[in-house]
Amino acid sequence: MSTSDLLTVEYGDRADAVLLHVRGEIDMGTAPVLRGHLEDAVRRGTDAPVLLDLTGVGFLASAGLALLVEYHTRCRDEGRALRVLTDGGAVLRAIQISSLDHVLEVHPSVAEAMSADHAGG
Repeated sequence: MSTSDLLTVEYGDRADAVLLHVRGEIDMGTAPVLRGHLEDAVRRGTDAPVLLDLTGVGFLASAGLALLVEYHTRCRDEGRALRVLTDGGAVLRAIQISSLDHVLEVHPSVAEAMSADHAGG
């Protein structure tokens, strides 16, 4: 199985955010693929939030967690938000076990992530 079989990333169509839909597994082998897409999303030049939809991800290893922290920091330093979307399961468990739920913006849906703008977030 190739890396592309283990992880797919697609852009969503939104004018108010850069939305990435991720499916598969994020580990040491696939994290570089996700890094390339996150880099592209950040370079899109707006101050709109980057929404990283991980609801289709079944496994999130430490390499993926490190990537989330790296791009959270990078987006924050550039005056924008990285918002992680997860509806539970292994992804949320990995984020919570590593206490990154106190660092990252984690939301269960696009609607809730976008409402964070209106709530001062």
